[in-house]
Amino acid sequence: MPIGTLKRWLDAKRSDDYLNMTPAKARAALQKFLDERAPALQRLKELLEADGQDPAALLDGTPESLVPLWRWMMHSRFTARDAPGGTDPASVGRAAWPSWHRHTTEVEQTLSTESVALLDGLVSYLSEVVRARAPLARWEIARDSHKRYMLSNHPVLVSGTGKNHNFLPGLPVVLVVRVFHGLDEPQDDSMAEYARRLIEQLNRAEENTDETAEPEPPYEVEDVRDEEGEYDFEIGLGDEIAHERSREVDRMVRRLSREDGVEEAFREDREIILVRAPSWSLEALEEWLSRRL
Repeated sequence: MPIGTLKRWLDAKRSDDYLNMTPAKARAALQKFLDERAPALQRLKELLEADGQDPAALLDGTPESLVPLWRWMMHSRFTARDAPGGTDPASVGRAAWPSWHRHTTEVEQTLSTESVALLDGLVSYLSEVVRARAPLARWEIARDSHKRYMLSNHPVLVSGTGKNHNFLPGLPVVLVVRVFHGLDEPQDDSMAEYARRLIEQLNRAEENTDETAEPEPPYEVEDVRDEEGEYDFEIGLGDEIAHERSREVDRMVRRLSREDGVEEAFREDREIILVRAPSWSLEALEEWLSRRL
């Protein structure tokens, strides 16, 4: 690939990665990820059928079914980007990639477009297997107090207090790439073991009490003026305030919208308040909120 083409491709990919997203874009990316699950699984079933496999029999929803599925992928389906019949991801429009691949910062030049699509189907099936056995698991946007947290804004599977973030495409991609680079031998039970660990972790988190958990902050304020949005501040509300004190929040937002220098304040959804107040500082808004929340 020409150096100039590769550089433009890398620059475009970095500008759209999860770590650089505004909260609104992260919510849209989560929804996009979820919307892609059913079509990706359907494509996987069609590939299996075209290869003479019986998708209904193979994909029976058990962790054990991931053994023959992963074996089939590793030994006969995954291809390098420069393999005969393979498509280099950099040669196609980025809109054709699965969203998790488009938004991750790790630019992987090893796998073909077809292999990335195959991994997308695996992620869909893996999530179905896990969630069937960890029924209280839920999808969330990964948040952490560290500014450059490596999974920030990624769609993750969590349970309980949501402290353990599971980005499902992460491990399968690493395993495939390590095999392609000759660093590991393929292990047929890798995905099955991964699923069992996830199920155990997610169920264990549900069983734990919240007695030792750190209390959730009542709200968090973010200055979004440098993110090319229409608003200056975004206020994220904790569950207790957003749900149990919702009417009080509505009154507070109306009062905030009447303050000097505030051009607009409204609830984008139950947990998010957007504020346009160009003359206010982050500290001034936090102080105003602290007196009322």
